[in-house]
Amino acid sequence: MKRTNFRIVKKSTANLIFNPDKCQPSAVDFEQAILGSVMLEPQADHVKTILQKLWPEHFYLKSHQLIFNAIRSLNEQGFPIDILTVTEECRKNGVLESAGGPYGITMLTSRISSTVNIDYWFRIVYQKYLQREIIRIGHQKADQAQRDSADVFDLLEQFINDLEKLDPLLFETVCTTADRLAGEMIAELELVQSHKSDGLTPPVMVYDLGWPRFDEVVSLGKDKIILIAGAASAGKSRFIRTIIYRLLERYIDISVCWITLEDSRQDLLRSYLASKVFITAKNLKSMKYDHMKIEQMKEHIGQFQNFDIEFIDQAIRSDDIVTHFVQFCDRRKGRFNILVVDNILSLDDQGDFKFDPNGFSNHVMHNLLKCRQKTKGLIIPLHHFNDAQQDKENLKTGYRPILKDMKGSETFRRTPNQVLLINSFNIYKDLMSEFSGAEHDILSHMFIVDTGKNREDKINDSSALIHFFTEMAYDQFWEIPLPDNTNS
Repeated sequence: MKRTNFRIVKKSTANLIFNPDKCQPSAVDFEQAILGSVMLEPQADHVKTILQKLWPEHFYLKSHQLIFNAIRSLNEQGFPIDILTVTEECRKNGVLESAGGPYGITMLTSRISSTVNIDYWFRIVYQKYLQREIIRIGHQKADQAQRDSADVFDLLEQFINDLEKLDPLLFETVCTTADRLAGEMIAELELVQSHKSDGLTPPVMVYDLGWPRFDEVVSLGKDKIILIAGAASAGKSRFIRTIIYRLLERYIDISVCWITLEDSRQDLLRSYLASKVFITAKNLKSMKYDHMKIEQMKEHIGQFQNFDIEFIDQAIRSDDIVTHFVQFCDRRKGRFNILVVDNILSLDDQGDFKFDPNGFSNHVMHNLLKCRQKTKGLIIPLHHFNDAQQDKENLKTGYRPILKDMKGSETFRRTPNQVLLINSFNIYKDLMSEFSGAEHDILSHMFIVDTGKNREDKINDSSALIHFFTEMAYDQFWEIPLPDNTNS
C-alpha cells in the first residue's frame, strides 16, 4: 500500500449488506496478530499508537470485536492489559464464550514473537475494512437507485459524500486539535531558533520572486489557493510560467505538478528557453534561429533538467488531480509542493455539468480545496472572465476586471485565499486605438495584476494594483516600482 496515514472512521456496521455469493474481504490472521500484540506489549509506543487508531468495526470477526471492546475498556479505565485482564473483562461483560473463551484469547498471543510489524498488520486490516464499507455503501445505494421515487442527483451526492468519508488521508489532514496545532507552531519556532543559534539561514516560510511590490502583496507559501483569472490571450499562462521558473531558480526545495491543458509540455520548455536566449517559442519550434546559440540553449536545458517538475498535458478530471497530487506530495515530503492547473475550463469534469455550470464550479473548487487540505501545498488554478467583462461600457475603465467578471459561481471568488485579476491592454483594440505614439507603445507592453480580492465594484483602488512592463514574446515581466511620493 502506498498510503501511510489512515483516517479512523467510527461507523456502525449494523446494516452491513452481504453478498451471499461472495465472502467479505477480511484478514483474520492479521486481526489475531494485532490483538495478540496489544495484549503482549501494551506499553510499547508503536503498539499504543495503533491502539489509538483502532475501532471494533475494523475487525471482521465478531469475536475479535468483543475482545477489542474489552481491551479498549481496560485502556480507558487505566487498567493493565494482558491475557488475564482481558479474559476477566470479557467474563464481566458476559461475552467470554462468544469471544472464544479463555483458550481462544490465550492463543492470540501464542503466535506472536515480535510486535514490530503491528503498523503493517493494521494497514492490511484497515484496508479490508474499507473494502467492506465500500461494498456496503455500494449495495445500499444500488438498492435506493432501484426506487423510482429516488432523486438521482441527491443520491449521487450522498454516494460521493459517503465514499469521501472513507478517505483515510482527508481526516488526518483536515482535523486537528489545539494541542497538536500549538505543538506544530512550537516546533516551527524552535527550528527557526536553532538555525539562528547555529548561524544558519532560517527555513523559508514565504517565498519571494524578487519583485518588491508583488512579494509585499502576494504571499507565496504552503497551504494556500491563489487563483489567477484573466481574459483570453491576456498572458495568464506566460505570467504563471515566469512565476514558477523564478521560484525554481531561486529555491532548491520547490517541486511542481503542472497540469497544462492549453500548452504541451514541449511548449513549456520552449517558453523557458525563449526567456533565456530571446528567441521566440514559435521560432524555436520551427528552428528559425541562429545556430550559434545552440550551445547556450543546451546550457539552459541542463538547468531545466534539474527542476523537479511533473507535466500532465492530457485530458484530466479534477477528481484525478486530487489523487495524483496527493501521491506527488507523498513522494516529496518536506518540500514546497505546488500544483498549477492551466486552466479550469479545460478540465474533463465539464462534460458532467453541461446544464449546470455552477455545479461544475462548486465541484472543481471542492476538489482543489481537498487538494490543499490533504497536501498543504500551494494550489494555483488559472481561470477566465465571462463575455460581459469585454462589454464596451467598460472601455472608460480600461476594461479593468472585477471579481464578478469571473466565469462560474461564487465558489471561484470565495474559496481561494487570494485572487489575482490579470489585465493586459493590448488585447483590447478599441482601447488601444485611443492612444498613439509612445503612449500606445507603452500601453501595449503594460500588464497589471489586481490583488484586490474583495473588490466588487469599479472603485479605482490603485493600492491593489501591481504594474509590469512585459515582452510577451519572450515571457519577460519587469515590475514597475511605485513612484517615490517624497520626491513627487
